[in-house]
Amino acid sequence: MTISKRIGTSWTSSSKGSGLLKFLGSCCWLGYLPKAPGTFGSIAGIALFLLTRNYNQLVQTGILFVFILSAIGISERLEKVLRTKDPQEVVIDEAAGMWLALIFIWDASSAVIVTGFILFRLFDILKPFPISLFQTFRGGVGILADDIAAGMLTNLILRILIIKGIL
Repeated sequence: MTISKRIGTSWTSSSKGSGLLKFLGSCCWLGYLPKAPGTFGSIAGIALFLLTRNYNQLVQTGILFVFILSAIGISERLEKVLRTKDPQEVVIDEAAGMWLALIFIWDASSAVIVTGFILFRLFDILKPFPISLFQTFRGGVGILADDIAAGMLTNLILRILIIKGIL
């Protein structure tokens, strides 16, 4: 068992514990698909949005907040288990970012969701400024930070497009 002195939590290093971490971090094994695992992780984020969109703002915020905190812990531990910086199998960050890209857009039509998906994937892949600034963070926070920034930027652009009547 490994004990983190920094936050006082413990993680088992057994293969059973690692298997659960891999399952969660890869969004039910989507991260292990041979082609475009991040894209499928983003689709999982759309599913999470659709599952929670009818809840009130407080409940949605609470669920997303817990999800992001859990994703940070899972990602950080998987980075150590897989011995790779920001492993491509870990797509829980894409799910969190995509979910954030759509959150609180109450009447999200198919066009809004598809546009949000395309914008989020472009921002996540290209990492334009200011998203690129978040690449310097380390550990679980570093894995999620750029996706959270991409999700926030996507959400802002979607709102502008909706207000302008484009979507």
